[in-house]
Amino acid sequence: MKDGQPRRHGLAHEAWIRLALVLALLTLGLSCHACRSGPASAKQATETAANDAADLAFAHVRLGDPRAALAEFERAIELNPLMTRALVGAGDQYLLLNEPVKAEERYRQATRIDPNNPRVHFKHGQSLQVLGRLSEAIQAYLVALRLDPSDPLANMNVSVAYMQAEEPRLARPFAERAVFVSPTNAAARINLGSVYAALGEHRKAVDEYQQAAELVDPISPELLVNLAESLRNLGEDAQVVNVLDQLLRSNESALAWERRGSALFRLRDYEAAMASFARALELDPQHYPALNGMGVYRLNQYIWSGQTDSSALSEALEHFRKSLQIEHRQPRIRELVSRFG
Repeated sequence: MKDGQPRRHGLAHEAWIRLALVLALLTLGLSCHACRSGPASAKQATETAANDAADLAFAHVRLGDPRAALAEFERAIELNPLMTRALVGAGDQYLLLNEPVKAEERYRQATRIDPNNPRVHFKHGQSLQVLGRLSEAIQAYLVALRLDPSDPLANMNVSVAYMQAEEPRLARPFAERAVFVSPTNAAARINLGSVYAALGEHRKAVDEYQQAAELVDPISPELLVNLAESLRNLGEDAQVVNVLDQLLRSNESALAWERRGSALFRLRDYEAAMASFARALELDPQHYPALNGMGVYRLNQYIWSGQTDSSALSEALEHFRKSLQIEHRQPRIRELVSRFG
């Protein structure tokens, strides 16, 4: 070899070593960057998958498929337990599927994650109300109203819950506020009417029921029954008959026929009253108020005859006794049987 050759080979060898070190450092740097960015990328991927599942769930909701929607909401929750919209969406589907216990659990989780969201407290109140846990439902609604006092649904629902708890005076301000903030909401007006009726303010109840009737088509049977009942309490029996005739054209019930018969009886149209009582018993042989109506009419016939029409008395007592067999807690009817039997 010539002088210096080993030196050149040595220099080349050192150059390769330096290059290898540079590559190693670059590789190490890339690996360290991957170590730092890997978990973040995985987290982002998980969040994306959770959002995709929630979006797919809402698509199933729009298509009217609650079970498919629920499966996707639950998948989103599994991926991201803190996703409020998935928790509320799952709760909604559980309610649709008549599983209020599971709905309440999901809504409760949502309230813990998003405590300043009035909607989740409202939803929680709904599930508690369905479960009959009225005091808890009322508290949930009150939290929702503290966060959004003008929400008509929260005002109406807390009013309904108070009514279920037999507290119409507590229900009143919320029912009135619901109508104030949403005057074209027929359900809110019907609810307010029922509150007024429970407080004995039947003229106000009638006004609310009539305004509600102008907002809906067709008019619900419940609305017509409530209207007829308040009119009855006001002594406006001719209007009671008119309202019930409107109801009976599309929706027969023993209750409506019996109430019609009672109004006709007070109007002294006895033949029509008896026909209404008879029709009520055809629809429901266990509807004891209709039996009482027939019994009172036959008892009056006995009295009008100077207490000589024994067949009328016998029929009256038979009707009363049948009524007491169905519902024994009728002291007035029991007194009549004792007095005339």
